Amino acid sequence: MTRLLLLFLVSTVAWWGVPATAAPAAKDPARWIAGVAPGLVQVEFTLQFDRGDAPHGILDQDPKSTGPRSNSLADLVAEERPLETTGFLVGPTTVVAMDPCVHPRFIQSITVRQGKGRTSARISAYGVDQWAFVLTLDEPIAGTRPLTFPAKGSTGSEAAAGLVGYHRQDGQMVRVVLPFGGQFLQTESGKAFRVLDHQGLAVSAAGRPLGLVMNHRLDTEQRWRGQPLDWKWIDAAAFAGQLQELEALTARTLVRVRLSFRSPKATPGQNPMRMRSRGDEEADDSATERNELGVLLPGGRVAVLAALRSGVTARLERASIQREGKPPVPAKFVASLRDFGVLVVEPEQPLGEALRIDPVHPADRMGQLMLRAEIDLRGETRSAYFHESRIAGVRVGARLEAYPELPDPEVKDTFLFTLDRALYALPVARRELIGGVRDPFAGRRQLTTARQIAEAVGRLPATADPANVPVSEADENRLAWLGVELQPLTRELARANKVSDQTRDGQTGALVTYVHPESPAAKAGIQAGMVLLRLRAPSQPVPIEVQLEEDFARSQGFPWERLDEIRDQFFERIPTPWPPAETPFTRALTDLGFGTRVTAEFVEEGRLLGREFEVVPGPTHYESAARFKSESLGITVRNLTYDVRRYIQRKADEPGVVVSRIEPGGRASVAGVKPYELITHVQDQPVSTVADFERLVAAEKGDLKLTLKRMAKGRIVTIRAVSTETKE
Repeated sequence: MTRLLLLFLVSTVAWWGVPATAAPAAKDPARWIAGVAPGLVQVEFTLQFDRGDAPHGILDQDPKSTGPRSNSLADLVAEERPLETTGFLVGPTTVVAMDPCVHPRFIQSITVRQGKGRTSARISAYGVDQWAFVLTLDEPIAGTRPLTFPAKGSTGSEAAAGLVGYHRQDGQMVRVVLPFGGQFLQTESGKAFRVLDHQGLAVSAAGRPLGLVMNHRLDTEQRWRGQPLDWKWIDAAAFAGQLQELEALTARTLVRVRLSFRSPKATPGQNPMRMRSRGDEEADDSATERNELGVLLPGGRVAVLAALRSGVTARLERASIQREGKPPVPAKFVASLRDFGVLVVEPEQPLGEALRIDPVHPADRMGQLMLRAEIDLRGETRSAYFHESRIAGVRVGARLEAYPELPDPEVKDTFLFTLDRALYALPVARRELIGGVRDPFAGRRQLTTARQIAEAVGRLPATADPANVPVSEADENRLAWLGVELQPLTRELARANKVSDQTRDGQTGALVTYVHPESPAAKAGIQAGMVLLRLRAPSQPVPIEVQLEEDFARSQGFPWERLDEIRDQFFERIPTPWPPAETPFTRALTDLGFGTRVTAEFVEEGRLLGREFEVVPGPTHYESAARFKSESLGITVRNLTYDVRRYIQRKADEPGVVVSRIEPGGRASVAGVKPYELITHVQDQPVSTVADFERLVAAEKGDLKLTLKRMAKGRIVTIRAVSTETKE
């Protein structure tokens, strides 16, 4: 929420910031107020919910306050009180007021009042360069008198001495005077401005109205002086026509993109359907179909607003552009942007019209009237709303880029356009840094200039994330490795290894407990007992701290002794006996991308060591192992991999395949075969791979004798085979 929101929402005490006694002593603020009071009115917006949606926006507190923000527009509805702002009577039935930029669907009614006199009003025009709109009253309000201003073209010699406002303070309406004041600034481009913290009616030392100050930055041309109705306005009916044209444009250029994925491979002990908010596709990494908004950019490519993790993108099989009333257009994957949650695809045939991009700096658009499109996809259902908006402030983000901020914090579905319908900003998530979020805005959508996205797409492949790409099913579970097994540090371990100062007293870092022979770590001389602190990579501006969590699910030990008591359907809920190869550490390495050079920092006997490695694919692990499913037996087996062999202490030349799944009620289940047992022989023939198992099972027409090994115990079971076998 920007501090500039308070410039037009005057319902809070701190809108004017300082008390009336702060006016210059040589002036007569009481006389100023008396002279203009009949032209000051209060504007009340009675708000409402619409289609279950709460009105957008927040009433800010003191802009200088560091306390929590409060008073949402939804609270106003619940408390049955209006959104209030100051209005200035410039004609018997004409009021100029600050534009709250609330969508009309949330406005039940508008009332203008002064004292006990009141009347209904409607919006009749919007300020193009001034943060204001015109209200037309149904009838004059008794006791009011329009303000008079210098004639058009007459700047006069009188300087502005004060600002007069009218708002609610301490539970009652008050008129407030502030010194005109402000500060001057000049940009690098040479533009000069007077910057005011407050807005209102500017008056001279004699108390004569000089003009309305509605923007917080005043240019040197002093266009605010004079009659406000001489400003540049757009009629409400004409503006409605602008919005209709924008609706038609966005229907053609903000398209639905259907992304199709392979089904994820479920891991025992994990729920394949992760918890997510109802209706929130973005939070569902297990979905096989997703619908996302795509932006038709100059050059023909489409920026799909989907912040997919690398593991999800790996399963992407196809994309297609879905347009109302037209056949789908297949699109090929081009890249995932490294810095933004954007997937770039290229249609197989031209889509026609693309959006124009407005490159103007956000500071030069502040306060100007803009077009706002709120477009949301829920599956194949699209909702779209259009109304006015304005840039209230500018936030400096990554690499000193300027990010526009609206008075409304709800920008997840917001697209901002100029009045000539060029795309100015869109909702994009910044990628989270590997190893932890350092940017508070990372991972959630924020209003981002379209120029940034268009330039990033135009600079591909330099701006691509090489690790966030679709891969084959065989490569889907590839993981990078150094070849070390790690134990999370604790406070006691950190102090015993004299690394408390390097690990925040054991909150980061990991103890090397095993080094796999012939691994990159072994070749670099890494030994058990060293402490791994962090990784440094050229593509990451901050070091990647090693942070692991204790595996409490496996710390209790696998229930080998009770295996026969567990029903087959419950094994999906039990973690594998061996630790998973994918950990936050191996995931971070994988996300850096194969071929990346990294420096790993270790501590050995109090000495800090740096070792440079190339990120390389690790050997096949349990989740990526080749598998075979016998439909007739109701059994799935996998090749033995390095992690399983290490757990069961089995040598590489010893035969065996591991049972990974038993179908409840199948023949293998009836015979008593259990998941995670090894099948070492079929019909007394050694089985070293799933291909051996498939061949031996298919060759037999009678009973099958399986030699099993459950950790150190061996046994033999006999089951009847069938001839029809299928591969998974």
